[in-house]
Formats: sequence, C-alpha cells, structure tokens
Amino acid sequence: MIFHKSWILVLVTFTQVIITQMGCQKEVTRQDLREPDIVTDFEVNIEPFEKPADRPIDPEDDGNGCLSGTPWNLYWIYNVCISPTVEMNDFSIERTTRFVRSGEHAMRFYLKPTPLDQWPLGEATHRAELAPREKSPFPRYPREGEERWYGFSVLFPEEFVFAPVGFENDLRFMFAQWQHGSEGSPAIALEVHGDKIGVSRSEGVSLDTRFVPPVFIGNITKGKWMDFVLQIKWSKTDGFARVWVNDQLRYEEPEIQTIYNNLDIGGGFKIGIYHWRWKIKESVQNSLAVGITSREIYMDEIREFLGNDAYDVVAPH
Repeated sequence: MIFHKSWILVLVTFTQVIITQMGCQKEVTRQDLREPDIVTDFEVNIEPFEKPADRPIDPEDDGNGCLSGTPWNLYWIYNVCISPTVEMNDFSIERTTRFVRSGEHAMRFYLKPTPLDQWPLGEATHRAELAPREKSPFPRYPREGEERWYGFSVLFPEEFVFAPVGFENDLRFMFAQWQHGSEGSPAIALEVHGDKIGVSRSEGVSLDTRFVPPVFIGNITKGKWMDFVLQIKWSKTDGFARVWVNDQLRYEEPEIQTIYNNLDIGGGFKIGIYHWRWKIKESVQNSLAVGITSREIYMDEIREFLGNDAYDVVAPH
C-alpha cells in the first residue's frame, strides 16, 4: 500500500526538516515524519485483489462454512464463516461511499445470522472479517517484547439495533481483535455490549484461557465516527495495553500477559464482525426476538506501526 503525501520535503540537517506546503513553512523533527507500517484507507481501487469463490447451498453440509483465506490485498485476507446452508450474500465486505471518515471511501462489514429454518448440521454463520495475511510485506504477528500501535475509526449506522438490557452479554460481538493465528481466543479484543464498547482480554495458554471480564470504555453514538488508538506491548510477563477513544485515554493496564504461555507470537490485528454467539441457535433466536436481524458497521483509517511513541503516526485524521 502506498502512503500518499502532498508535502514537499527539503532536508536541512540530519535531525530537522523544513516542510513547505502552499507557501507555509513548519519546522519539525524527523521523528514527526515517521510513517505507519500499514495504511488501509480503502482508497485504492484495485482492492480487493479477488473475491472468495461462490459456493452453492447444501442443506446436508456439516462443515463450518469457513472460506479459504482469499487475499484482499498485500496485508489482509478474507476471514469469512457463512453456514453452507445459506446464500453467500448473507455477508458483505466492500468498499463504500455511504459513510467516510477521510478521503472518498471506507469499508462496510455486514453479516446476517443463519435463519432458524436453515440451521446447519455444522457451524452457523458468525464471521465477516479481514484477517492478517501472514506472508505480507510487514510481519503481522508481533514477537516477544515488541511495542505496536494501532489506529482506526468505526461507525455504527442509525439503524443499528442495540441489544437491550439483559441481552448485552448474550448478543455481544467483536469488531476488532488481536488473534494469534491458530485456535483459541484472542488475547485482546474490542466488543459491542449493548450500546457500550468493552475491552476484553484472555490469559494463560491459547486453548485453555482465563477470560478477563471486559472494561467498558465508551458509549456508542449511532451515526458518528469513533476514533480508536491502541498501544500494546506484546509479552508473556510484562506486557501492557492502552486504549484511547476520540483522543481520550480510556483504558490502561500495565504488567499484563499479552502473549499466551504456549506461543511465540502475539495477536495479529483483525477487523470486521466476529459474532461467535450466532453459532448458538438460542442466541440467534434471542437476536431475532429483539429485532436484531443483521449487523452492519463501517471502518476507515486503519494503521499499524511497530515502534515507540507513535500516537500521532496511527491516529485517524
């Protein structure tokens, strides 16, 4: 992905640069000129590289419906799990102009639960995400001791239906997670609980985790972009995590485990809808009973950076 700039750069010393734009000059240090390692702003019209292959409906299929990892671009792959008993158009991952945080395009993620009369023998519909492409130009899975920064924006449209009181936990879903690329829960995730955003974590080993109850960091205002910045140190023993929402520090946890004891890597950044509760028939029944017939979110301005002190490098703008 090319990171576009309209700035004209004139090198003055090894440590200082004069930036000239439209006749104005500003002196900054070279530190200020750092660029993200990944920028996904959805402006490049060659994305996606290709779409997942179509798949016929099979009422007798007992598989999990998860499609192979088709590349979306150099850094992301499709990560989609749609029941084999339903149409492929029960999900969507597409560029859109309906809501845009910056530029002319953003990304729309859409997911419908499996209809009760088409309930599968295997797993039901539950995932419409972009996941890390392991063989990308930039390593997607952090190593012990690395500090990484992540920035992105999320919008919930006006027609988004909040899970009512009493159903928040049962109908929660993730829209950003840091997952290690194999079986087991993500080490860190951002979840929707009713009209609130929660940070959830898991510790221990990847297939036998200890779930840490979520910490709520903000309320959702439908129709408005929410900007997120995360700073995570990846470690089995002395990691930490900080989360800013709309430029306000809302979460800070020092001395925590962010890499599972049985793994050598931390979580790769995934975006989109992971509604694992919809693998359970009762949860789908509960969703439909309270008027939740689908989930739709929008995301934009996604950045990742390996290094220190990089809030301004990844923050949406």
